[in-house]
Amino acid sequence: MEVRKQRVLAETVQRLIHRGATANVRKILGKTHPADVASIFPSLVLHEQRKVFDLLETEAARAEVLVELKPDVYVPLLQSYEPAAVLPVLKEVEADDLADILGNLPEEQSQEILKRLDQKETEQVEDLMRYGEDTAGGIMNPHFFALHGDTTVEEAIRSLRENKDTEDVEMAFYVYVVNDVGQLEGVVSLRQLVMSPPGARLRDIMIHEVISVRVDMDQEEVARLVARYNFLAVPVLDQSNKILGIVTVDDVIDVLREEATEDILKMAGAGEEVAETVSFWSNIRGRFPYLIASCAGGILAALAMTPFRERLGEFGLLALFIPVVLGMGGNVGTQSSTIVVRGLTTGVVQLGRSLGSVARELAVGLLLGMFYGAVVGLAAGGIAGGLYYGLVVGGALAASMVLAALVGALAPLTLARLHLDPAAATGPVVRACVDLLSTVTYFALALLLAGTFAG
Repeated sequence: MEVRKQRVLAETVQRLIHRGATANVRKILGKTHPADVASIFPSLVLHEQRKVFDLLETEAARAEVLVELKPDVYVPLLQSYEPAAVLPVLKEVEADDLADILGNLPEEQSQEILKRLDQKETEQVEDLMRYGEDTAGGIMNPHFFALHGDTTVEEAIRSLRENKDTEDVEMAFYVYVVNDVGQLEGVVSLRQLVMSPPGARLRDIMIHEVISVRVDMDQEEVARLVARYNFLAVPVLDQSNKILGIVTVDDVIDVLREEATEDILKMAGAGEEVAETVSFWSNIRGRFPYLIASCAGGILAALAMTPFRERLGEFGLLALFIPVVLGMGGNVGTQSSTIVVRGLTTGVVQLGRSLGSVARELAVGLLLGMFYGAVVGLAAGGIAGGLYYGLVVGGALAASMVLAALVGALAPLTLARLHLDPAAATGPVVRACVDLLSTVTYFALALLLAGTFAG
């Protein structure tokens, strides 16, 4: 929903609630998509959120809205109800989404809700909660459709129609073929199933080479796999190749959005979560470590300048060009690191073959440095009134941009090899390193050429 329409909807609902026009609110909510209803909740205070939640027509409608809410919204909302009051709603939520919701609730409330669920539901949710939040197991749905390889096409279609558990299957576009012990052997698409002869066995029409993921695979890797092959769902297997669940495309979209947001914020040195979704102090804690790099880099740059202060007093005009040298270098470093991080994320850049990426960024930095070094060098010579200033500023700028491209490319690759998030190597970290190297290069070149021109 567009921001303007979202704001209008929120204001309309608030106005009607304050007037006590619950029938009108219910009518509006009935015509609005659950995702759009969920989008107005952050604009409402708690008692308004409860009013809207209660006015939704069915438990299923409340469940659809609930799964669209962020934890900072649904946690206080659910805490405002007694466990027995929200239990009918939670029973309508898919097991993978329910595991995420209960994982964010306080332990006492979460356990109280689990006690009230059916034994089968409780076991499914507890199994999902055992897996890491950012793994395939943590985002998979345990409901899927699997049949033995000896099942005929006719029997499979009848089973799809008559099996009461089919309605719980989120993605019935695939029939997974398993052996006697539940190990995955193949997959049959729904289209392939209805187009095959009724007497054909699934093992004869199935695709044998099934692309699957392990239960402990990182969710970002799972998302890339699904996006690469355009799957609607991908099976999740344990170490013995038994199918445990599926990761569906809607979960993948959520993962890609979350990971992209996290990477963008890390590259800007602004933490890992959008400020509006966390508390004030959590926002401070998220930004603080990244600014340490900037602070330390500035102090080290100042220290690096102290050995040159006596000699450079006579060349005070050089100080005029420090901002452009540091600024251009910092920009190139950020560009290179962002490109490499994005390449690592999409799989375009491979760790085992990253030398080409580094060489390309180095070449780009060299060509850009030569061009802008010449332009800024000519400008500096004209402004300061001497060839010396032009050579120092132009040469330092070119060297700064080359070093920045090298640092920007190597930093994320180094973190990736250490199994750390490469996005953390962009923004303040790269700029701090580039500022330090650029400062040293600038004043070292100034001293070197000062001796030449003095002679």
